[in-house]
Amino acid sequence: MAGVLYNADNVVVGEAYLYLIPWVKGSVEPLIDDDTPLFDVAAWELAGWQTAGATHEGFKTNVEVSTTTITIEEQSTPVAERVESKGITIEAALAEDTLDTIRLSWGGGTITTTAAASGTPGTKKMSLTDDITYWTAALEMRNSFGLARRIYIPKASLTGSGETSFRRSADKRTYPVRLASISKPSEIQIVDVVAAALP
Repeated sequence: MAGVLYNADNVVVGEAYLYLIPWVKGSVEPLIDDDTPLFDVAAWELAGWQTAGATHEGFKTNVEVSTTTITIEEQSTPVAERVESKGITIEAALAEDTLDTIRLSWGGGTITTTAAASGTPGTKKMSLTDDITYWTAALEMRNSFGLARRIYIPKASLTGSGETSFRRSADKRTYPVRLASISKPSEIQIVDVVAAALP
């Protein structure tokens, strides 16, 4: 909007949802179609993705850039600045107390499900592992047009570091997770749907 100091319609509040699919070397991530409606979980699941579920205080993104300045003797201020490193993370405290959540937070292996039988209870079992798991991630949120904004990270490590409290009634259990991009910056896509498809 030319001649306007700011546009209050561009101020947006609202949650985001994280979708994950295991990263496979040499494969191309199955990006969701741009015309997929916002928060259409069925469409994501049909494409092979899973949701990270509910959180304590939503998802938080963090971009940390470390730079190196280039100086010369003849000038008091730097003559150039270069990016030394860039860290991109998505963090949350997952709030659904399931084995899938624990696997994401604590670093678990395959979950083995055994159906109930006569004299035998149904179970899900999982062993922890020291291996870092890699995922393709997509963070989806509503943009200022009321449509979808999706941040795609082709390859990211997923770890958890923090505590889980078991309280009788004071609060729910949460499981911290931290998704860290190990993709090139040029491989990370941000898709903003700014208008609905025409009929």
